[in-house]
Amino acid sequence: MARRGRPLAAVACVVMGFIAVVAVRSRPASPQARLPRQYQLAALIEQQRRTTANLQREVQDLRRQVDDLRTSANSQRQSTDTIEQQLAATGQVAGLVELRGPGVKVTLDDSTLDKPPSGNVNDLVIHSQDVQGVVNALWRAGAEAIGINGQRLVSTSAVLCVGNTLLLNGSVYSPPYEITAIGAAHDQFEDDRLVRRLHADADNFGLRFSVGTGENLRVPAFAGVTSPKYARPSR
Repeated sequence: MARRGRPLAAVACVVMGFIAVVAVRSRPASPQARLPRQYQLAALIEQQRRTTANLQREVQDLRRQVDDLRTSANSQRQSTDTIEQQLAATGQVAGLVELRGPGVKVTLDDSTLDKPPSGNVNDLVIHSQDVQGVVNALWRAGAEAIGINGQRLVSTSAVLCVGNTLLLNGSVYSPPYEITAIGAAHDQFEDDRLVRRLHADADNFGLRFSVGTGENLRVPAFAGVTSPKYARPSR
């Protein structure tokens, strides 16, 4: 009787194994994996924007807590005044306070032409390297604070291309790009090699590149969270 049961047990094992393989292979693939790459990238950008919004809310809450602590420190006014001065100086360097004053304002926008004279459509749009070139020239011209479309540039800011848009501090912007720089010298900015090249490109390809000055320009405070990284010595 035991010997006759062994073939039946073997057949049962084979049938169960076949059913398990069919069940695994029939499991539907992940819908996310079937999405085109550009839609996956769009989902990542949207996730980054939500993360940025949450972090901004956390920063506002922390700033309210700091304000409450400052209010409760009236009994130690002298030491508090010293701390306030240190906080103000540090906040200005870190881009955490709004600044107003004279400076330079630059506007960059895509071309008004329908067809590029060079035959390359990329010559008709503003790229991240164009924006970065203007920012670098403004720093060299003595800028103390720079903002792009209302976003303050800080040490952790990066100007990145996402298609024909700009990703800055976790938010996406489309042209025109308005760049405000407090403290930058107009003549020194216009004399920069990269700026002269941009003027030439604007003339050749119809790009909109304008430079002006103002006496009471505004650069807002940085509203996000900085996460600086630094090198560590190897051991």
